[in-house]
Amino acid sequence: MRQINPFYLYDKSVVPELVLLVRLLALYLFLTKESPFGGNQGAGRHYPVLSFLESLGTDTQFNTGMYLIFTGGILVIWFTPYLRTGAFAVGMAFIVGIVSCQTCISVAHLFTACMFMCTALSNHTTGTALIRFQLIVLYLGADLNKILDTDWWTGASIETLLSTKHQIEVYMQIARLFPPLFLSQMAGIGVMVLQLAIPLLLCYRKMVVYAMLLALLLHLPMVLLMQMTFGPFLFALLLAYGALLKWPRRIGYQPGRNSAALTSLLTRLDFNQQMGAYVKSGASESVRKWLLTFLDFLPHPALLFMLTTASAGLVRYGMLFPLGMLILLVYFTRVWPLRKSVTRDTGYKAEVAP
Repeated sequence: MRQINPFYLYDKSVVPELVLLVRLLALYLFLTKESPFGGNQGAGRHYPVLSFLESLGTDTQFNTGMYLIFTGGILVIWFTPYLRTGAFAVGMAFIVGIVSCQTCISVAHLFTACMFMCTALSNHTTGTALIRFQLIVLYLGADLNKILDTDWWTGASIETLLSTKHQIEVYMQIARLFPPLFLSQMAGIGVMVLQLAIPLLLCYRKMVVYAMLLALLLHLPMVLLMQMTFGPFLFALLLAYGALLKWPRRIGYQPGRNSAALTSLLTRLDFNQQMGAYVKSGASESVRKWLLTFLDFLPHPALLFMLTTASAGLVRYGMLFPLGMLILLVYFTRVWPLRKSVTRDTGYKAEVAP
């Protein structure tokens, strides 16, 4: 029965880090009502990029078929050991959905599809290497595109994006303190520098934590300023980086620091023998203990599923500032401290996945 338990991460054809990646990403897509046709606004097949897709049944039949494959793949990912099959189904549904609707073409959704396809092509030997390679390609491709575009060097692209199109008042007020286009030019060059530095750091496993910091500096300000997550891109990106950190096989209870009540609950939901020895105590409960327990035991699948659900809710209702603060909290309390031990296999602390 444990094979149909979404919290159980072992006995799969891929490493636990990828099991978590696709299960959490599938949950996020389901909760935010993303579709294979470029997001929750996608209407279905419409002037396909590949002409032969036009001949595959009526629009209703084609759209229904894609939704069934997409939903079926999610269910396979959650409730069966055939994770790669489910990931392949979801990834292909996204890719076919994108190329079957010219108005739905989205780099964000293509990247999300790649997360599923990379998992489908992975095994215990490759580990999370394909995810890391996909991130490197993502940044190098985006950076090359900007380097070859004069508007990114002159600041015209940033100016159009933040001042003309989205009219970000805070940015416009700060920009007025400088000569015309100066701030936009510096921002554009800064983006290109960051998008080059990140893949260079990702080439070295021990530098992943630093690459994640630069990624936060690159993406989070844009998300908060523009109040956009670019569909599932932000969450898929967060999970991709998270997969590069080895999932802790063991986490332990610390009396006096952790909540006994919450630890007891998480122990009952532990199907991976992840929880260390737990000794019941009569210590009082407090908000501080609950918060520390949440942060200490964050790698527990039940908490990760809960965090994904909360993130989907924040995105759904446009509460991106609290989401940004939550991302920073998790990074600086759980990830940043690993920078000095990232290459050591301690059994308790996370490290860079293979």
